Amino acid sequence: MIFAAALIIGIATSGQKKIDSNVFETLPQNLVLNDEVQKYLVITDHFNGDIFGHFYNKTRVKGEYTRGLPGGKAKWNNVTVANSIQRDEDFPQGEGLAYMENFSYKPSADMLKPEAFPGFGAYSAYAKNLVWDMMGVEGFAWYYWDSLRLNEAFDASNFNGKLDLAGQGSFENRNIILTWTGVSKRHNELCATIEFRTLNNPLEYAESEMSMKGRSHYWGTIWVSLEDKQIEHAELYEDVTMEMNLPGQSGKQIMDAVREIQFIKLPKGK
Repeated sequence: MIFAAALIIGIATSGQKKIDSNVFETLPQNLVLNDEVQKYLVITDHFNGDIFGHFYNKTRVKGEYTRGLPGGKAKWNNVTVANSIQRDEDFPQGEGLAYMENFSYKPSADMLKPEAFPGFGAYSAYAKNLVWDMMGVEGFAWYYWDSLRLNEAFDASNFNGKLDLAGQGSFENRNIILTWTGVSKRHNELCATIEFRTLNNPLEYAESEMSMKGRSHYWGTIWVSLEDKQIEHAELYEDVTMEMNLPGQSGKQIMDAVREIQFIKLPKGK
């Protein structure tokens, strides 16, 4: 159970702007998001093991995310969870989460409150992470756009702080750094590549049969279109070392968990 939540504080939306010829020197300051309906396939792979690198098991959480809906809402569909104890074998077909089908909301700080997730059942921690991870990536992509300078590390201090995880624990973001590292290409569009990283973030989580306490490092890259400011692709990696209390065990277990997440933009009509 790992949490990389960062809040969306404000997103401007409007039509497209042409790419400025100085794009290799500065990000276009007048570029605003063309906030039309867009879908993403989000795939999160969890790899659990001990602190010496020995593998225990893995979990894949997969779902389709749609943003740009009326009223600024987003929703999830076709969310599944699959488990395996084989490190190098493909994941089996996942179990569907019925409570996530058409789960819609407006991305905001309210999504950290317990009442934001009515009816969530099995695998709820994984499902909530889908929501929080997408909010974090969108926030990193857009909130500090006008402040980034090429290859200069930027202290994204508004994302720092301790976050309540819907009444089941907390995650504290510490010293989040954003860096615009250059211009690349995704889906035949020029994109700004924005890297993010933060280390030694304390976290705690508890549910009916399990509790944990640990620290998180996470980092990644976001490709943001210089034509319409949409996220064309993103990747997030996280490493967590934790002390866990598991059902049926009297002692505490020290574990390491790694997450690898792909945010894949789907073609229109998919």
